[in-house]
Amino acid sequence: MQQQAYFVYEKKEQGICILRCYAKESRVVVPEEIEGLPVTEIAPYAFAADMEKEPKNPGELPCICGELLEELVLPGTVERIGRYVFYNCRYFREFTFGANIRYMGAGAFTGCKRLSKLHVRDMGQEKSCLREVLVDLNQTVTVEWLGKDGFQVLYPAFFEEAVENTPARIIETHTHGVGIQYRNAFRNTQIDWEEYDRLFEIGRHNMEPEEAIYASAYRLKSPLGLKEEAAQSYENFLREHMERAAELFQREGETELLRWLAEEFVHEKSELELLMKAVSGDAAAVSMLMDISKRRFSIGKKKGFSL
Repeated sequence: MQQQAYFVYEKKEQGICILRCYAKESRVVVPEEIEGLPVTEIAPYAFAADMEKEPKNPGELPCICGELLEELVLPGTVERIGRYVFYNCRYFREFTFGANIRYMGAGAFTGCKRLSKLHVRDMGQEKSCLREVLVDLNQTVTVEWLGKDGFQVLYPAFFEEAVENTPARIIETHTHGVGIQYRNAFRNTQIDWEEYDRLFEIGRHNMEPEEAIYASAYRLKSPLGLKEEAAQSYENFLREHMERAAELFQREGETELLRWLAEEFVHEKSELELLMKAVSGDAAAVSMLMDISKRRFSIGKKKGFSL
C-alpha cells in the first residue's frame, strides 16, 4: 500500500532537494527519484515545525513536521541533510537512512528526545555517518545495520550538566554516563568492536540494567568482531539476568529476541522453564516457549503400535 503523500522540492545540479512533506500519516517514506532525478538532499528545517520561508502547500494534506513526524525513511541517494532539519520533532522515534550521508547540518537532531531507533543501510562505502548521528543523540539508541554483515547494537544514554566554576567565572560542561565513551568507540568512522566490548566491564555498572541486557543480547545474537573473552562477559551477565531479560523482551514486543533467548542462549530445560515463568501473563509468549521446549528437550519418541 503506497503512502498518500506529496513533496515540495527544488531541482539542483546534483538532483532533488526536499523542502517539505505533506501526508496523511506520521510515517514518511521519501522516494529515490522525483521527475526522473535522484533525491539527494533534505533542506534545512524541512521537518521542523517552523521555517523561515514556508512553501505553499499545493494540496489539502497536513504538513508532516514538528510533532507530527514519528518515523522517516530516506533513500540511499540522499547525501546531504540541512541544519536543524528535525528541530523539535519531539515524537520522532525511528529513522532509516544510508550510511553514505556526507554532510549533516548543525543542530539536525535538536529536540529529538524520543529518537531511539536507527536503521542504517550499508552503502558499500568505507566511510559511515553513524557516529555523527549518534553524538547528537544523548538518549538510549538502538542501531540496526542493514547489509550483508547486519547487526544490532545498543548505545547507552548520557547527559551533560552545566556547572559554574565560580572563582574563574567559567561555565564548565560535565558529562555523565558511559554513553559518550560508547559513541567514541569508532575508528575511521567504523565501529571499533574491541573498544566497544571493552567498555562493557565498566559500563554495565554505569548504565540502566535494561540497557545492559539489550547490549549483551545484541552482541551475542550478532557477534561481529566479538572475541571470546568479551563474549563470556556478555554471557555471564545475561545468564544472571535471564528472567528479567525474558520479561523485558516480552513487555517491549521483542519476540525475535525472546525466541533467540530460548532457541540459542539457554542450555537446559530448567532455564527455559524460568523464561516461561517470567512471561506467564502472555499466553502467546508462553505457547512459543513451550513449543521450543518440546522441540529442544523432548526425550525419545512416542511409542507406536506394530502389527
